[in-house]
Amino acid sequence: MANTISRTLRPVHPFPARMASSIALQSLPQNGHKVRVLDCMAGSGTTLAAARILGHTAIGFDTDPLAVLIARTWCTDIDKVNVENKAQKIFDRAQKLYSQFSATSAYPAGADEETRAFIRFWFDYTNRRQLTALSYVISEMRESDLKSILWCALSKMIITKRRGVSLAMDVSHSRPHRVYSKAPVNAFFQFIPAVKSILRASPFEKGIKSLPSVKVCKGDARRLPLQAESVDLVITSPPYLNAINYLRGHKLALVWMGYTVRQLRDIRARNVGTEISATNHQKENFIDATLRQMGKIDHLPSRHRGMISQYIIDMNSVLNEIHRVLTKKGRAVIVVGDSTIRETFIMNSKAIQYLGTRQGLKLISIKRRKLPENRRYLPPPSTIGSGKELQRRMREEIIITFQKPASRKPEIVSSN
Repeated sequence: MANTISRTLRPVHPFPARMASSIALQSLPQNGHKVRVLDCMAGSGTTLAAARILGHTAIGFDTDPLAVLIARTWCTDIDKVNVENKAQKIFDRAQKLYSQFSATSAYPAGADEETRAFIRFWFDYTNRRQLTALSYVISEMRESDLKSILWCALSKMIITKRRGVSLAMDVSHSRPHRVYSKAPVNAFFQFIPAVKSILRASPFEKGIKSLPSVKVCKGDARRLPLQAESVDLVITSPPYLNAINYLRGHKLALVWMGYTVRQLRDIRARNVGTEISATNHQKENFIDATLRQMGKIDHLPSRHRGMISQYIIDMNSVLNEIHRVLTKKGRAVIVVGDSTIRETFIMNSKAIQYLGTRQGLKLISIKRRKLPENRRYLPPPSTIGSGKELQRRMREEIIITFQKPASRKPEIVSSN
């Protein structure tokens, strides 16, 4: 059953290192027993869409505004005929508005000079004018679900691997680099096809089947706005240490939705997995114990060790929150990838195992899953010194399952 449903869960928008829908589906009850599901780092919403299609109640949080938008769109009941008709009207209005924008005015409303410079660098003059017209008419819409779908379509034209409406390649992998002097795709030419692509992929059609709604919110996994013991099952995938700066690519779309470069930089600076070092006042004894679980990293420069320490602090907070919101005997399924820093293998999965048990969760199982070539975000190390074992490990992800015991969480004693 899971494999059949997995084939119907087609993503509505590109997203780097997306969790495989089969993992979420296999982790969810399929015997008619309904549970409350949380993805506290929801990304594009794979867990949420899988939970909903099986009839479970689901809630998701993410700090990335584009991730929240994509997840909401993927999990929404859509009247496809109505959306297509209204999208055409929006497009017609944008075409009429297009001629009013000149080189000096073809920017989103409220864009500051830093954001305007960013837009000039990544978008040619024609697409700047067309995207400005589209962003103006979409921003005026009052129907929230329809507005999300159309923003998602606009973003889908930008977040591509090779041929989009920007001057960049590899935007969908969050590795944008400018390669074109003129965009290969015209925004007006691509907008309606982008809308239709989302409608074809959408698994939920209004009026077809009554399913629990999904709630998707901006929120931080380290500080969840949920009551204690309010969810039965957590399925989530933390960021890969030092691997993916999601906002690097996503900001090419988000600036058209009214975000400034400064705002997005501030969001990035506060994210789990941010490439910053732990400050001295954050140092705690458990960090050294966790570092020892992660491999031979003593030789790394202090900047990199500090970055790993910050990741440990963040994930300790996340796992503390997961323990708090889980019901007794509730489960947490955490999908994580190991990383490399300067050709050194860093076992993030060992850190998750150690921190989870430290927070009072019982380790149930550890499974390894080979990553398909088209799903690996970064290539494995290729230098001669990296070794066959290191290259093998970088081609897999680890699925860690915890359970919250029925007894009270034990008091944590810091390790020295």
